[in-house]
Amino acid sequence: MSAVHRRCGRAALLLEGSQLHAEVTYLGKVTISGTHFLSGCTESAVVGLWDTKQTSVAHDDSITSSNAILEIRPFQVRLHHLDGRGEATVAMDTFQVARIAYCTADHDISPNVFAWIYRQINDDLTFQMDCHAVECESKLEAKKLAHSMMEAFKKTFHSMRSDGRIHKSGSSDEFPEELSTPDDG
Repeated sequence: MSAVHRRCGRAALLLEGSQLHAEVTYLGKVTISGTHFLSGCTESAVVGLWDTKQTSVAHDDSITSSNAILEIRPFQVRLHHLDGRGEATVAMDTFQVARIAYCTADHDISPNVFAWIYRQINDDLTFQMDCHAVECESKLEAKKLAHSMMEAFKKTFHSMRSDGRIHKSGSSDEFPEELSTPDDG
């Protein structure tokens, strides 16, 4: 399988098959309330994470500008947390695509932020909705991550439907408008 690798400045996107790898800065996660997510639903969480990052950077020059690799693939998203030099994975978070309720690359605080809402199941089988956010090198990179996440969701959804885990309803096969990403040109 051949890989396409693009490097612009310090940002790198690696596209291999249907997987996308991007160097990002992980802003963190915030637990949010609700179960119905519409445009703008991640904004307040992202603003809080962004402000925390800006405060941390102001107090510590050693914070790396690209401390993680976000890997989007069918069925699974992996966030590789890198060491201080940005060379080795020190921890990895795994997100099942079927539990991602919403994603967006449309934030007023910065067009370079990509965020997703994940349904985290706790040990006691309750769940919470966590908003995770990363800062990308550019607005285009954030939009590409959103598009890649949409493609991963489509593949996961279609696989689950063909396996019988999701039953076709009387509704259209088309995805809701919220799943599409606008074309920035």
